[in-house]
Amino acid sequence: MSLQSRKVTVVLVGGGTIAPFHAKFLLTSPTCSLVALIDPFPPGKELASKLSVPHFTSVQDLLGSSIGAPDAYIICVPSSLHVRVAEEVLHYASPQAILIEKPFSTESNSGAKLLQLAKSKSCTLLVGHHRRFHPSLAAARQVIDNGTIGRIIAISGIWTAKKNDGYYKEASWRCSRKSGGGPVWTNFVHDIDALHYLTGSNVVRVWATQTAGQRSHEIVPSDGLVEEGAAVMLQFANGVVGTFIISDNVASPFGWEAATGDNPLYPLAPVKVDTYRILGTKGTLTEPDGTLWRYDGDDAKQLGKEVGWNIPIRQEELSTSDDIPFQQQVEHLARVCLEQEEPRCSGEDGLNAVRVCEAVISALEAGDGIPIDLRLLKY
Repeated sequence: MSLQSRKVTVVLVGGGTIAPFHAKFLLTSPTCSLVALIDPFPPGKELASKLSVPHFTSVQDLLGSSIGAPDAYIICVPSSLHVRVAEEVLHYASPQAILIEKPFSTESNSGAKLLQLAKSKSCTLLVGHHRRFHPSLAAARQVIDNGTIGRIIAISGIWTAKKNDGYYKEASWRCSRKSGGGPVWTNFVHDIDALHYLTGSNVVRVWATQTAGQRSHEIVPSDGLVEEGAAVMLQFANGVVGTFIISDNVASPFGWEAATGDNPLYPLAPVKVDTYRILGTKGTLTEPDGTLWRYDGDDAKQLGKEVGWNIPIRQEELSTSDDIPFQQQVEHLARVCLEQEEPRCSGEDGLNAVRVCEAVISALEAGDGIPIDLRLLKY
């Protein structure tokens, strides 16, 4: 069956911050049709009204309506509810696919059980790590796969921004790690998935230490244990090593949102900045600014020198498309439903990112500098 044969029917579950982004591209998609929104709370009902789509308070109500059984669901409820809501969908419905916003879960055991449940129901799980669809990462993967930068030796990254007090006051779950709050669960989970995607390997060992806390406990209660930031060292299964700086309480453009502008809620930085540096034996690539650094053999010959630090290094700008990640993710969801593609970010990929975040948080809570080896953990 071709994509033109019919549109894939999709239901949004949850009417929170990210839901309008999914809705925008579902409503303009040539391959998907947004047929309903499920949310028992007023914001969801209001969003459904704005979108002019049917509103339901539960999966059961939807399935009992004239709309029938949709092909796919997109779950965009608060992080701690991802697994529970996905399980509810699987219990009452038989969708071909469910796209779950990141993080896939807020603890790995429930995430692993959800994977098993979905498999038993022949439902494909996808995770909303939409950066995998960003043109800069697509271009980076091509450069890496072509061997242009040689073997990746190390990777470094940074996610830093200044979240105002209102960010934490607006939603209490943001103040609690157990509910998926804090920059590790909210932001770094995206970054670690991007690093997995770029290196083609998963993190197996983690070291981490917290940055100094500056927020008042009136803003973020101390019992919430929400970190302001951390310095993290990483070891990947394929031998790549990495470092990462996280902070949501510094004034900085060095974070994915400011670097790309792909979320209209956060302004684009006035100049190009990078958040990832992929260091290889033949070159270094910085993203998402798309800069490639490498030596030219002809320069070495002209100077009568070996290729290395004693000859000038050349700078190149990678060409990229203008694809919109959320739009590409929606079209990909349709192709997955029609069994034309495998998930670019599978439930297993999402769970791998969750396990790294768990390890980082465990290291922060221990505060002893001892590495956590994910291969030795029992799930």
